[in-house]
Amino acid sequence: MKKLLLILLALLPLLSFSQDGIILSQENANEKGITPLWPKCNKSRQTPTQCFDQKLRNHIIQNFEYPELAVSEALEGTVTVEFIINKKGKVEILEVKGAHRYLQREAIRIVRTIPKMEPGKWGNKPISVAYVVPITFRKPQ
Repeated sequence: MKKLLLILLALLPLLSFSQDGIILSQENANEKGITPLWPKCNKSRQTPTQCFDQKLRNHIIQNFEYPELAVSEALEGTVTVEFIINKKGKVEILEVKGAHRYLQREAIRIVRTIPKMEPGKWGNKPISVAYVVPITFRKPQ
């Protein structure tokens, strides 16, 4: 399965972007200058990619809440969330891996609260862009 995914990612730049089902990986999108525009990033001095990355980091930090049950059970770990910013600028979670389900639920909650934004565009056509974000949970001291 991983080999198939790697082959598909390698062939992705060769595909026609007139198709509706295309999703660019973060790396391919960054190379091509196709980044969703986080609210207020159009007024930033940073590149859209730098602004997106900074806003995403800040969003995770500001919305992070260690789950009570995870604290009482001393749960820790890293949850990896794979999601897309779709053609409408909304978050769609594709896959969540790692750590305990209590931590996974919190990671999902954080990602779902990402604000709607202007989607990435190929020419004038909106396109979905995929992201993979690790969120590390360390029990509070």
